[in-house]
Amino acid sequence: MSCMILRHPTISNLTKCKMLRFLFHEVNFEIHVVKQDTVVIYVWNIQQTELWQAAVMVAVTDIEVGYGKGFSKHEARKKADHVLRKWVHIPVSTGVEDGYSGSFGI
Repeated sequence: MSCMILRHPTISNLTKCKMLRFLFHEVNFEIHVVKQDTVVIYVWNIQQTELWQAAVMVAVTDIEVGYGKGFSKHEARKKADHVLRKWVHIPVSTGVEDGYSGSFGI
């Protein structure tokens, strides 16, 4: 069992549902709108790499995404919630703290 949670305040849930249907059109899935800005999908019988690929495809659209696999919906959802919480708390890098000075050594 796999789970993905998509959250974005301005992209409609209808759009998120259409994205998920496109990504998982060949497998069995179940979609739930759980909040005004949040959609959850449960997907059966996909590989971990397929879940990761779908999560990356969603993340590049600037939608917050959590994902997880488990033996039950509850376990998969719990793991997806955990990933989503980490996503929300990732600091934005300015480059300076990473050692980049802007001079390229010139």
